[in-house]
Amino acid sequence: MIMRKKGLVMGVLVILLILTGYLNHIYNLKGKAVSNDRNNADDIIIKDTSESGETILDEDMEVSASSFFKDFRYDRTHTREKEIEYIQNLLDNPNSIDERKAEAHDKLLKLTNIMEKELIVEGLIKAKGFNDAIVILQEHSVNVVIDKGEPSAEEVAQILDIVRRETGQSAENIKITPKS
Repeated sequence: MIMRKKGLVMGVLVILLILTGYLNHIYNLKGKAVSNDRNNADDIIIKDTSESGETILDEDMEVSASSFFKDFRYDRTHTREKEIEYIQNLLDNPNSIDERKAEAHDKLLKLTNIMEKELIVEGLIKAKGFNDAIVILQEHSVNVVIDKGEPSAEEVAQILDIVRRETGQSAENIKITPKS
């Protein structure tokens, strides 16, 4: 009976992991399609004028921000895939002791829960009108990186509300950082 429950829980976790990876892949494809469509002059940001009066165009600002978020997500996904593979190897190893397998199972459940919460919070923040967001959920803190200059007090309150509601963390444990 216990083995059946563990198998069921593992199956659900694998399905959630696959769903998370699929959603991340779809999101990244949409980002690439949008960036490929943005090759017109309207997206060039006029930064300032130099002392000589020349206008300086900065095409890299928008690209670097989206690149940061894509790179971070890729690195996070790659690292977590390795973690999950390691945990799965412990669970599948017939030589692993039961206590070790239970710890690995708990770790896998926690990791899946963190991944799900991060994905939900990132989606809710984007739904509030932010271009992009990265959420890093840890045991006693949450870090949020947003794709915006300095957010207004109202925007900070919106983000805090979302993060507190979805993670259960208090406002003191939530740090919001604009991507500069």
